Amino acid sequence: MCTGVEVALVASSVLAAGGAVYSGQQQKKLSNYQAAQAEADAEAAKAQARVEADRIRRAGRAQASQANAALAASGVETGAGTALRITSGITGDAEQDAYQTILNGANQSARLNSQAQADRISGRNAATAGYISAGSSLLSAGGTAYSGWKKAGSK
Repeated sequence: MCTGVEVALVASSVLAAGGAVYSGQQQKKLSNYQAAQAEADAEAAKAQARVEADRIRRAGRAQASQANAALAASGVETGAGTALRITSGITGDAEQDAYQTILNGANQSARLNSQAQADRISGRNAATAGYISAGSSLLSAGGTAYSGWKKAGSK
């Protein structure tokens, strides 16, 4: 039969096991929340890049129109030669800036999605570590109880 000390040790080991499982599950929940937030941020980054790209395109069209109007007002034929190269260059530069903005948004989104995946892995690892710690506590409790019974039986 176990003494009160051994019973207390076994009980504390069982409580430690429960605490380890609970802690691991809470860490997993937190990691999953962080992953969901990173995924939401990834979507927001892509959307923001598309909005910014549209703004750049509109500004480019407006600038090309202003240049075209200024050239026409000075008597230059706007549909050919240098005037056409100027407005085409403005439009091309704006499109390049818009495309680069979209690429930057996609890259930021990819980084955030990778972070989300890492957060989920971290959560699974925390839950697994909690179960392993709980198992270790229970094995320790079993060893303590066995030692107590063995000592009690030899008296």
